[in-house]
Amino acid sequence: MKVLYLIFLFLQFLVFPCQSSEKLLTSKDVDWKTFLSQHDMMWDKISAGYYSGAILGNGLLGANIYAEDTITGFYRWDIGRSDVTESREGGQALFHRARLPIGHFTLKPVYRIVSDSMRLSLYDAILQGRIETEKGTINFQTYVDAHQNIIAIETEATKEEQNYEWTWTSEVAISPRFLLLQDKNVPEDYMAHPNPKPELLKDGDYHFAIQELYSGKVYITAWHTQKTGGKYRTLVSVSFEDSKEKALTTVRQTIDNYLKGDEVQWEENHKAWWHHYYPAAFITFADAKIESFYWIQQYKLACLTRSDKQIIDLMGPWTNTTPWPAIWWNLNVQLTYSPLFVANRMELSEPLWRALNEKQASLVANVPVKEWQNDAAAIGRSSSYDLVRPLQPELAETNQYEVGNLTWVMFYYWQYCTYKADNKELVNKFYPLLKRCIAYYSHILYMGEDDKYHLPLTASPEYKAAEDCNYDLSLLRWGLKTLSEINEKYCLNDPMQMYWQEVLQNLTDYPVDSEQGYMIGRNVRLKSSHRHFSHLLMIYPLHLIHWEQEENREVILQSFNHWIGMKGALQGYSYTGSSSIYAMMGKGEQAIHAINQLLNEYVQPNTLYKESGPVIETPLSAVTSLQEIYLQSWGGKIRVFPAVPDSWKDASFINLRAEGGFLISGIRKNGVTVSVQIETTAEAKCIVQTNMNLKKVEISSLNKSEKPEYEIINEEKGIIEINMRKNEVVCLSNISFPIIAHSYYMLHPETERNFFGGKRHKELTETRKKEE
Repeated sequence: MKVLYLIFLFLQFLVFPCQSSEKLLTSKDVDWKTFLSQHDMMWDKISAGYYSGAILGNGLLGANIYAEDTITGFYRWDIGRSDVTESREGGQALFHRARLPIGHFTLKPVYRIVSDSMRLSLYDAILQGRIETEKGTINFQTYVDAHQNIIAIETEATKEEQNYEWTWTSEVAISPRFLLLQDKNVPEDYMAHPNPKPELLKDGDYHFAIQELYSGKVYITAWHTQKTGGKYRTLVSVSFEDSKEKALTTVRQTIDNYLKGDEVQWEENHKAWWHHYYPAAFITFADAKIESFYWIQQYKLACLTRSDKQIIDLMGPWTNTTPWPAIWWNLNVQLTYSPLFVANRMELSEPLWRALNEKQASLVANVPVKEWQNDAAAIGRSSSYDLVRPLQPELAETNQYEVGNLTWVMFYYWQYCTYKADNKELVNKFYPLLKRCIAYYSHILYMGEDDKYHLPLTASPEYKAAEDCNYDLSLLRWGLKTLSEINEKYCLNDPMQMYWQEVLQNLTDYPVDSEQGYMIGRNVRLKSSHRHFSHLLMIYPLHLIHWEQEENREVILQSFNHWIGMKGALQGYSYTGSSSIYAMMGKGEQAIHAINQLLNEYVQPNTLYKESGPVIETPLSAVTSLQEIYLQSWGGKIRVFPAVPDSWKDASFINLRAEGGFLISGIRKNGVTVSVQIETTAEAKCIVQTNMNLKKVEISSLNKSEKPEYEIINEEKGIIEINMRKNEVVCLSNISFPIIAHSYYMLHPETERNFFGGKRHKELTETRKKEE
């Protein structure tokens, strides 16, 4: 029998902490450097192209390093900055306020290349590589500093390679969408006012690529190179300001400050940030490829954003030719942010909530009827960081009247508040904005002849418009329910409560077909393959209709099978959505099969994803699907290991977060859950379902002298309610499991490690050859 894992020796003698009051289950016990090294991206040959490159970032600046795909023998360092946009007034977000590319460095060795390789350390967030030629070698290292807007690029050449070429190329400052569409549907006023060509300046060891924009904004890429023998150290920064003078001052000061410090200490500080980032939560999977994928996404999330940065758009800091140079609000933002809450990395979502609050004037102005702006807010399909995208009811027939987008985003804002247990944010910020979302619906609802409230023609994203569109009915129902619950729980005495309850009670049912299940909307069936699951939001992620309601299982299966069974238009996120629905049903094998379809057919060598251009959300949404196999919390109940595949005998996680602000840890051995740990910072009731045999479970407090108070809700399903005390850690342990030395995770065999990067590139290349 093939040995699946090598026992991790450092934890060989670690007993289950729940069986000892002396030690809690903590991610600090993980040897993070060794564990994450299994998942470093490695290239035994540096691959060509954007989707095969080594990606680095600090939430604002980014770099992508790969072999040039148009010229053999060249290597490319793409430089990006997430907030650089056209910034023009009016017009279209995809042109007048589109993301703009920055430029790239090119390294050209002097002689013919013999071999090359590189490795991206997840633990340190540092790339190291080596290029061997007939006459020497070039070693390189790159990182994007975690604290400062600096990209540090070091090279060391030997022998006759010391004279390699290192050049800068500025990209054309034009919307990437134009590069794909050319003259098709490009606004005339945009093309009539092109941006000036970039200006190159040199001042001693400083180089500046200055790009002035028609809007008056300026972005400048600056670099400073120091040479010591065959070693070069290039510091790169990008500024984006309202004037050339300010941009020059900012970018030069950034590099000057770095030069004044100790370069060794700067690098150590950078590493320390990343070393502190990972232990917020720990998770391991039986499948090495899936585990690598999961941890690379955790790395990517911290490259994409930080708590003080901007919203993640569809590219992050890695620009490329794309028709999507903006933020998309009808699925992409929602999926992008969905994995942050369970992962216990909620601070990374804060730029989105801050933008919703600070740009609320834009959300109000997006409401097309002036009188409605007194109480409503909305956002259309796509926007720039200004959140300007008015709804257009006059375009309802062409499926462009997307009413529900902002409400869907609010669902994840609700998760942020509830997973953080931040009642102040929930009541003072979330609640008023959700009221505005639902107020928009109140303006378009009408009472039908059946004495039920109905919705007019609105868009079901990416399919077809319909009256009583299930996309909107699901979000409206969730919003009404959520507002009512918050008002009652916090005694807000909102005068709208009676109206919300009345609409809830009299809102029309979801349009449903006896054979196909849930329809797109009234009289509109799903007749062709549809990549979006927007008509199924009541099932997932809203859980208004769910598997634990046995009376709804038939319609769930009908709807789900009809949707996912029609091939042709399905895309990567169709499989992440289906995986999550399978997990809700408790069908772990099918959930993992769907994730493997995504990994095998859509995910690129560096785990990026594309649909005509980069779209960041799909791999991140797969993280959510994987989390839901191990932990689900909705409907007031936490479910531990609800959908682990039978083929995965061992599983473990530490400090995943659940609704109510609880931190949950769990260990599963040989197909049996042997321990569950629950931690809270506040006094609270916790309802948890473990599927453990409660007759063989010991419930104890790990940091309180008194035993916890609890009540068994359902002994057969292993559901209990625990009265958690402030700052308490409670453990449920299987007393039939022997107290012996077991580690809660193991390393994978070396042949299964480091799948992404070179191995993944080879696999895709071989697959394409077979298809040809």
